[in-house]
Amino acid sequence: MGQSSSTTSYPTSQFLISPEPSDSTDGIKIGPLRDYTEGIPDECLASIFQLLNASDRKRSSHVCKRWFRVDGQSRRRLSLNAQSEIISHVPSIFTRFDSVAKLSLRCDRRSLSINDDALLMISIRCEGLTRLKLRGCREVTEVGMDNFAKNCKNLTKFSCGSCNFGAIGINMLLKHCIKLEELTIKRLRNVNNGNDVVVPGAAALSLKSICLKELGYGQSFEPLVVECKMLKTLKVIRCAGDWDNVLVKMGSGNTFLSDVHLERLQVSDIGLGAISKCVNIDSLHIVKNPECTNLGLVSVAENCKKLRKLHIDGWKINRIGDEGLMAVSKQCPDLQELVFDWCSCYAFQYGGNCC
Repeated sequence: MGQSSSTTSYPTSQFLISPEPSDSTDGIKIGPLRDYTEGIPDECLASIFQLLNASDRKRSSHVCKRWFRVDGQSRRRLSLNAQSEIISHVPSIFTRFDSVAKLSLRCDRRSLSINDDALLMISIRCEGLTRLKLRGCREVTEVGMDNFAKNCKNLTKFSCGSCNFGAIGINMLLKHCIKLEELTIKRLRNVNNGNDVVVPGAAALSLKSICLKELGYGQSFEPLVVECKMLKTLKVIRCAGDWDNVLVKMGSGNTFLSDVHLERLQVSDIGLGAISKCVNIDSLHIVKNPECTNLGLVSVAENCKKLRKLHIDGWKINRIGDEGLMAVSKQCPDLQELVFDWCSCYAFQYGGNCC
């Protein structure tokens, strides 16, 4: 159940290296044992802790009271089992680990997760938090996200999956976290009817990466994708809805976009044509999108001259083949990585030359 609370008992023995000889003239006698680690500054001890794996660090922190204290004060990354039983221990946990910058809270499907009150207590004690990952925290609502975002305005990376706070909760986060750079949303509940949309808010100028996975109504995120003009990475995977219109609106005004991943979407050559207007793209994944054909790939090849990595998965539809491959080989001189899967490329199948 998460980390040990501050009531953990300490061992009475210290980490003893060797005995110190006595100055007695009667012969060699064993004097009092000496702890040679006392001379190590706390900063150096903290650096040593950073090199240990999780289990070794946990055991080492129980060697003595000083090591226990230094471990708590220097720990920057913490992962907790976010079941409801941990709520009463939140104050003691984050009193000890008061310098956490990266926090992961996970709860399995069968258990009751932490609630808004617990998230509020965490945000009060971790104002310096820069990264947060929520998985299966179904008891956290829009109110909890609002209170959390108000206290943790230095957040730069946020990821959530299988949560229930919907588009309103994401809007609260984007409203207050003006330094947010990376946003990952997977299986977010209550985003199925499109009544609520996600807008970039104060994070419009800071967001550089957006990843959307398995959303029932992905069009709720259209304003977010379109209005983030500093966006460099866009990954949309298995999100329902027509994405051509979103890509058309985004492609006309984004000059920073460099990495695009489109997988199992309702997107056609119209969307690829819009993507091709982002001339700085150097990495493109088109995975299992049955409406994408050679025409869209040719458009990408003709406009995206900086393309270095291209992954195409035709999903046995065979609508992308030699024509698209030849366009890429002729128009993209900087290409370094090319992956074609389930495409009708006879040049590959029979060892021909597509150049």
